[in-house]
Formats: sequence, C-alpha cells, structure tokens
Amino acid sequence: MRAFLAIPLPEKLCEELAAVGRGIAGLRAQKAGTIHLTLRFLGDIEDPEPVAAAAAEVAARHASFDVSLAGLGAFPDARRPRVVWVGLGEGEGASKALAGDIEDAVVALGYPPEERPWTAHITLGRFRDRPPQPPPFDPKRPFGRFRAEKIVLFSSVLAGEGALHEPFREMSLLGGT
Repeated sequence: MRAFLAIPLPEKLCEELAAVGRGIAGLRAQKAGTIHLTLRFLGDIEDPEPVAAAAAEVAARHASFDVSLAGLGAFPDARRPRVVWVGLGEGEGASKALAGDIEDAVVALGYPPEERPWTAHITLGRFRDRPPQPPPFDPKRPFGRFRAEKIVLFSSVLAGEGALHEPFREMSLLGGT
C-alpha cells in the first residue's frame, strides 16, 4: 500500500483551494479530494497497522489547533516554480511539532529519515513545464482557516486521472504538548 500521514482540511476549503489551483495557467491542479497537509509520505508499506498505532500514540500527545492558510509560493522558488503551494500562518508551529513527532515515530519503526526538512505547506498543483510567466506569488494572501483535529493515514492509488486517496485510519488529536 502506498501511504502517507496527513491532516485533512474541510471539504469546502479544499474546493476553494482547488479552484485557486485551476485558475493558475499551465498548472496541473490538485483535485479537491486530494488536498491535505502532508505530515509524512511513507511510500509503499507492507503493513499499515504499526504506522497507524505509532501515529495514534503521537496524536494522543497533541491537542487540536487552529490553522490559518496564508501565502502563495512555489518550490524550488518563485522564479523556477515546479510546485505551487499555500503556506500556513497560525498553526505552523503546532503542525511542525506534530510532523516532527510523526517523523521520530516512523523512523523508530525502521523507515528512513526524510532527507529534507519538513516545510508546512499545502500543494495546489505542479507545472509539467516551466510556465512562460510565473504566477503572481503573494506571501501574505489569506486563504481561510480550519481546526486541525485529526491525523489520517491515507492510502494513495496512482491512476490515470491522478492519485486517489482513501483514508485507512483516523487518529484524533486528543492531548496537549
């Protein structure tokens, strides 16, 4: 099973973000059903149960938190955009702490550590080719708010029309840090 751990966003907010992505010329925009805040991509895993158990332990130690979405940016940078993303304002610190604990938990299970540091972002889409004119990136543009209340272990199936994400297990953020 190809899998990742993420914080889901409310459906209405996902639809709004998908519309923003569709409005950027040349961007292969994410569908609303695939928009989320990735905490850790795992790749192909044989048994999801140990990952779900470890994520549940992490979730029990973290309280739910508010997230504001702000800023439109790109990886690797605005001059050479390949991935267009929305950043986090409020909630960035809490999500970073949560992602760090998830990273420690999956590394303890034997998964290799991430090579790059985790960056709080929500992917809107990818450019297949470099756009003739990069979109107007705005580091302060607001995109809405939501409350992060759970972690979801998703399975991801690659299909011709894009990846299909199915929740495997949900873990509520119950504790305090």
